[in-house]
This record gives sequence, structure tokens and C-alpha cells, in this order.
Amino acid sequence: MLKRKLKEDRNLILWNSKYYVVNDLTYDLLDMFDKKYDIDYISEKVGYKKRDIKIMYKEIENKILSKDYYKDNLSLSTPIKFQWKITNKCNLHCKHCYLGKLDGFELDYDKVMEIVNTIINSNVMEVTLSGGECLTYNGVENVIKKLLENDIKVDVFTNALLLKKLIDKIDSTVRDKNKLLFYVSIDGLKENHEKIRGKNTFDKTIEGMKYAINKGYPVVTNTVINKLNYDDVIDMVVFLKTMGVKDVQLSNLIVQGNATKDLKISLKDQLALKDKLSILYKVHPEFGYIYYSEVPDEDGIRKVYSLSKDKDEYIGNDNWKCTAGVARVTIDPNGKVYCCPFIKDSYIGDLTSENLADIWDNVNRYKFLKRLSKENSDRVCLAIKEGNKGDKDD
Repeated sequence: MLKRKLKEDRNLILWNSKYYVVNDLTYDLLDMFDKKYDIDYISEKVGYKKRDIKIMYKEIENKILSKDYYKDNLSLSTPIKFQWKITNKCNLHCKHCYLGKLDGFELDYDKVMEIVNTIINSNVMEVTLSGGECLTYNGVENVIKKLLENDIKVDVFTNALLLKKLIDKIDSTVRDKNKLLFYVSIDGLKENHEKIRGKNTFDKTIEGMKYAINKGYPVVTNTVINKLNYDDVIDMVVFLKTMGVKDVQLSNLIVQGNATKDLKISLKDQLALKDKLSILYKVHPEFGYIYYSEVPDEDGIRKVYSLSKDKDEYIGNDNWKCTAGVARVTIDPNGKVYCCPFIKDSYIGDLTSENLADIWDNVNRYKFLKRLSKENSDRVCLAIKEGNKGDKDD
């Protein structure tokens, strides 16, 4: 569990992949819960009776499950999450890539490490590395090692072609492998994956994933659903979960860059896929659960479902709220910082020449937050609404 001190008796924690604001006692109780201490030890440690400890845990559970408890409980002096597009190079040219043609730009190593130091010296808790293909960056292993050494969780978005090579460089230094998560792009079984990503890519991707899993790293896959791989999805999920993938994520096509509208599946096909996934996860309870979300449909709402053995639950749009500019920002390959990478007038500064505090305090961020609260009340992605993230008129 990661923790950052906000102020007296207020801590920001990353617990079970979610962020919470808790007091010191709650942090201690959760920490001892994670460590599986018995209630006698916990009672002695915190100085409360066992009956009171049980009541406290129940209260913690109720507050953590509440959608509103943390709504106004967090004021940040710096962002807690960075998405860092560390390079604009890629070793593939995928048919569905929303980035389109990349210019191959990246900062030199010294500048990149200066940004790493800036991140470390702030209250940042999590960094997502992407690109392009972030593993093509020369020295990316040192970026990852330094962030992990300073208790920052790292998520790596990759096509896994270079994953084995990376792991061999860093494995001996990684103390807690759960703090390094690999998000691997895979787009169907071999034939369809290679239609999208190119020849001789599937086996190398699977090799990299298996190597990471066997070394003890959590691996999550992401698949962009489109007409080329739609028929593969169910068999692909079985293949990946049987391999040991932690979670399988299914994403919607962004009609932008290389991706064209003719690759999109219909709303009817989306609903049919949801039904197939629901049956699959009931037949295979060992798979746990899967979240499945549609692209915004005719009513403009993205419907999200949680599917598992015991439930086929419509979550709706209320569980999602954009954190761009609130807790998260994006760094582009030039070192420029945006609240949202898809909305260019959300630019708030340049980490190669400005300090993070000034960037975070930029008036453009406050303008973006005001706009977000005003125009995003229904929680549909603002970039999609404005047509900056795919086609909004389908």
C-alpha cells in the first residue's frame, strides 16, 4: 500500500488499485488488515477493544464503498498520477492506432532524468509510461528503476516485443513486483493480431507476456475491438486468462489517426459481445470478472457492465469521473504538460523549463477544471464530446 502525507492526520493511499484519503488510524488498520494480523494483535497495537475494532472495520468498509465520501476531501498541491508519453517512436504501425504517423521525437536522456527527479521530488504516486512504444526509449530501464526505488508505482503500456529484454535489465533490482504493472496490447489471436500489428508479432508478444508472468509480474492486456478481431474476442479471453493474465481489458476503437470508421463494430455487435462475455464468465468462474464498456451509444451514455459468475451488473456511467487536471496530467514526448492529451488548449506548462508547482498552478488548469465541471456533468468523456477523441457522430 502506497501512502503520501497530505497534512496532519490526512494521508493519500493507493489501496487495492484505488486512491483514498484516510486518517492515521484508518491507515494503520488497513495496513494490519493487509498483513493479516489477528484481531488480538490489532487490538493491542491500537489500544481499542476487539469489539470496537470490528465496528471500525465496518465503518471503513462503508465509507470506502461510498461514492460521495471522498468527493470534496482531497486538495492536491501536485498531481498524484502522470501519464508520460516518453517517446514518439514506435516499432510497429498498427491499423487502429489513433496516434497516426509518429514523428519519432523524444527528449535526450539527461532531460528525461531531470523530469524523473521532478516527479520523485513531488507527491506523485503513480506513473504510466507510454508512447509510441515506450520500451524503444534508450535508457527506459533506468527511468523505471529510479521511480520504483522511490516508492512510485509504474504502469508500462507496451506491445511486449521488447519486454523480455527490459525485464532482464531490471529484475534483480525490483523489490516489490506488484508495483510494476505491464499493460500489453494484443489484438486477437495470431492471424487477426498480425493483420492489425504486422507479421511475426504475435508469438513475440506472447513470449514477452509469458516471461513477465513467470517472473512474477502482473500483466493486464488491452484489446481494441474492431471488425478485424471481433470474432476472436471470446477465444482470445480464454487463451489469455488460461495463460495467467491478471485482467483482460476491452477498449473501443478511436476513429482517429490510422483508424478509420469502417473498422468500428455496430452497437448491435457490442451488445451481442456483452452477452457472449457474460456466458463465458459464468462458465469459467475462475476467470473472476471483466468490465465491459460500450462506446457512447445513441443516448450519448457509455454503459459499463461488470460480468462474472454471480452477476451481470449494469454499472452505468456514475462510477467514472474524469481525473484529468484534478489528480492526473499527461507529459508529451517534448516534456509539455496537458490536463488532457486530447484537448490541446488544456496545456499548462513545460517540464523542461518550468517547475511542477508553477505548472500545476497555471491558470489554464483552473480554466480547464471549470470547463470540466460545467460541461462534463454527465461524465461522458469531454474529448469525445468535442470530437477530439474519435468520431462523435456515429
